[in-house]
Amino acid sequence: MKGLKRLLFALLALFVVTVTGCAKEQKEALSKSTTKERVIALSKSNAELWVLAGGTLLATSDDAFEIEGLDADVKNLGDMDHVSLEAIAALDPDYLIVFSTDPAQKALGEAAQEIGIEVRYTNIDGYRDYEEVMTEFTTYTGREDLYELYVNQVKEQINQVKERVPKEADEKTYLLLHVSATKSKAEKNDYFASEIFNDLGLSNIAADGSVFEELSMEAILTADPAYIFVVPRGDEKKAMESFESIFAADPAWESLSAVKEGHYMLLPKDLFGLKPNHRWGNAYEEAYQLIYP
Repeated sequence: MKGLKRLLFALLALFVVTVTGCAKEQKEALSKSTTKERVIALSKSNAELWVLAGGTLLATSDDAFEIEGLDADVKNLGDMDHVSLEAIAALDPDYLIVFSTDPAQKALGEAAQEIGIEVRYTNIDGYRDYEEVMTEFTTYTGREDLYELYVNQVKEQINQVKERVPKEADEKTYLLLHVSATKSKAEKNDYFASEIFNDLGLSNIAADGSVFEELSMEAILTADPAYIFVVPRGDEKKAMESFESIFAADPAWESLSAVKEGHYMLLPKDLFGLKPNHRWGNAYEEAYQLIYP
């Protein structure tokens, strides 16, 4: 009987060692398979995400060369919407990061997949999307310290801001406008900055977009939002001149509640026009100060 027990214990020990060894081998294999060493990211935002996660870039688009932490030998592929498949293939990347919402980049990504390049499509409409991408990227790079710094700490900063929102406050409406020298557009809830204002207790009057498909003074007057936020695109001076000549110069503009209450505001482009990435907490704080000064 004792002999049988010894045999069972021996078999159990062998099983544990075998399973542990296999698990270790699987983990090492997974780590190797997810290593991304030759990475191309097209756009400043995508390049910054990869660099923040501790990754290095083989090449990127010309708008990304102002971000911090970019190596000196990173190749410039030019305008992010005009990069050729040939230029990508010539660099033999093992990972290509592009926008899923940009038609030119999506088409390039699909073509790259057809020749065997792994492609990651990003579409960051709010902090939650940023967290998902950074979780994936820091897993690839093995940088848990950067996950803590740029995900957990940013999330904590956001939560601290949201906790300060008055619970008894009446829900007020807002209109978020993107303006350029040629066009003004009302943003729906799928725009990343809309998530920030929604999280801070406001309601987007252009959420369904039906009334604001074509932005008009009549639609703005009818909705009469409590806040009007404006984000310039391109040349800020020309964008604002164009917007004000069409809308703000209209005598009816002064009758809007947002204008009368001093809630017609120009938003900083670096936080609300471009994806803030590791500065999501700053964007929430800035928005909070505008709503609850």
